[in-house]
Amino acid sequence: MRVCVVGSGVIGTIYGSLLSGAGHDITHYVRDVAATPLAAGVDVRLLDGRDPAGSEVDRWYRPALAERIDPGYDLILASVRHYQVGALLPVLAAAEGDVLFFNNLWTTFAPIDRALGPGRYLWGFPVAGGGWDGDRLEAALLGEVQLGEVDGRSTDRLSRVAALFESCGLGVTIPPDIGTWLWVHFAIEAGVIGSVIAVGDVEEFLNDRGHLQDAVLAARDALAVVRARGVKIDDSPDAQMFLAPAGAVAEGIHAEYQTNPAARKIMQRHNGGDELTRVYHDVLDNGRQLNVPMPHLEALRDAVDAWRATASTRR
Repeated sequence: MRVCVVGSGVIGTIYGSLLSGAGHDITHYVRDVAATPLAAGVDVRLLDGRDPAGSEVDRWYRPALAERIDPGYDLILASVRHYQVGALLPVLAAAEGDVLFFNNLWTTFAPIDRALGPGRYLWGFPVAGGGWDGDRLEAALLGEVQLGEVDGRSTDRLSRVAALFESCGLGVTIPPDIGTWLWVHFAIEAGVIGSVIAVGDVEEFLNDRGHLQDAVLAARDALAVVRARGVKIDDSPDAQMFLAPAGAVAEGIHAEYQTNPAARKIMQRHNGGDELTRVYHDVLDNGRQLNVPMPHLEALRDAVDAWRATASTRR
């Protein structure tokens, strides 16, 4: 397939590299070709969760670059922070081709429908992460992605995009309702993010069952916000896992991060300060608007705000 990846961020670079390695024709759309590290090429060091042994591989990646999205792409892959989707919509509206949004979402699909038209796009979610170390991308990848049409239909387009990722050796999960999946995931992430920030150290958080149990309770508060939005979270396996006895859930999370080096590295390298605090506050603020009791999530606010202020002074 001929794929245009929007930008040169961590997720776009990881999956662009994977797709290129599988023989697909990849171009990155960037505002300024000369300013992106991809112009000179980057080393992608990947802790690869597709391999049960968790092997680490290096791959040199120097894709084609373009400062506009020309016609003729089979897919435009856009992975941005959830609060940057609105700014990207005029660019995508002026382009031709199907769009795969590959990131979080906490709004409805209505603003995207108004900008692009219903039926022009689908949504997915990556299970990868990383950070830049000079011109090297230190990255980690798990062996699956989430995909779905926003109206829940099974379409030829969805099958084609699923096959694209499967060609890279990735498993594809298609939930019945990708919108519900995105909101549930966002809420769980808000509880976990706030808890990690409150602890102050990712390693301490992942190694301590008590901290993990606190995160489960905060995530339950966040899931109550999703329920208050009218979503039947009882139908969500991910939500149900976090509604099980907190100690048992914490034990399962602890075991996962002790035995899955790729998942652990994703947590360690997830350091986008603005994005992390926005996820937490988007859920917290929405919960307050809906008068949802959130004692565990609320208790993390001072730590999150202090961390955000400190992160701002470091930039």
